[in-house]
Amino acid sequence: MLAVAAMLAPVMAAEPISAESFAKLPALSAKRLTGSLTTGYDSNYVGRGLVISHSVAEGDSSELVALKMNYDVGHKQQQWSVDSTIAYRMVSSGHTMYGPAPYAKLNAAAAAYGKPPVASPRNVENEFAVITALKYSGKYGHVSLGHEFVHGGLLGAFAKHFREQSASCVNEVFLETVYEPAKWVEIGHTLRLSFQGVQGWWFEPYVTFKAPIIGTPEHLKLAGLLTFAMSATANYFDEGHHANANGAQAFWIKLSTPYFVNKHFVVTPSVSFNWLGSGAQKAAQASSLREATAMFGMEDPTLVPYRNFAVVAGVNCSYVF
Repeated sequence: MLAVAAMLAPVMAAEPISAESFAKLPALSAKRLTGSLTTGYDSNYVGRGLVISHSVAEGDSSELVALKMNYDVGHKQQQWSVDSTIAYRMVSSGHTMYGPAPYAKLNAAAAAYGKPPVASPRNVENEFAVITALKYSGKYGHVSLGHEFVHGGLLGAFAKHFREQSASCVNEVFLETVYEPAKWVEIGHTLRLSFQGVQGWWFEPYVTFKAPIIGTPEHLKLAGLLTFAMSATANYFDEGHHANANGAQAFWIKLSTPYFVNKHFVVTPSVSFNWLGSGAQKAAQASSLREATAMFGMEDPTLVPYRNFAVVAGVNCSYVF
């Protein structure tokens, strides 16, 4: 918001806008538009570093398609831009949280004990996200201020099943800062405030080390990126349900090796090692379905929402324009 006000201040200060002033504004041009179209595959469904368990998703892998566009709006090129992303991700094998079989087994046991049925299976919906941001790029990095709308996925499940919202939608505003003190390192952090669906804060710091494997920085063919990252929350989860506790949610180390086929096509295989933080471990310890199976003497320790540790392999194919 402050960045938008700063951009508009010179224009708003001189009303009405003269023809001469209007002529100095950046002209609309296709040359100022860049972007990419990406399709991807991951061996597990991952959200904010949390690897969803096989029990939750009735499977493991997920597919992604994303369109990203950046439009240069400044007088000085490659300084101010409006960035937008539309992404859709789905689970390969199923959508029913923990699958129907455990519920059928538990309901039969409940009937035998004269107890009411266990709640019916909940739905893990495919994820649709729309992200819009205003970005300022400088010599040593960039700053982005934006908004993210998410329907479905992990955040949607938090909103619908743990906050009892009518729809699995979350709205967030975010501030992303990226500092590049050298060509081989990038230090970043994304601060998110969720204000609808779920209310609270997400923190996502990371450090990425970069190096050319084949070629030079000017004529790169294959690169290596090693990222150390984590996610954490504050005032996001309530104590009254079995979702995560606030604090550290996930830690991960990710190795990516983008291969530049030509100036338009990039293929990026990756592998990441993900661990649960102390906040997310609470959800595994207090899983309502796991507790229900224990109540009937048939405890199933696999009925937890996340994997305590997972290796996630993936590949993305991007067309850059």
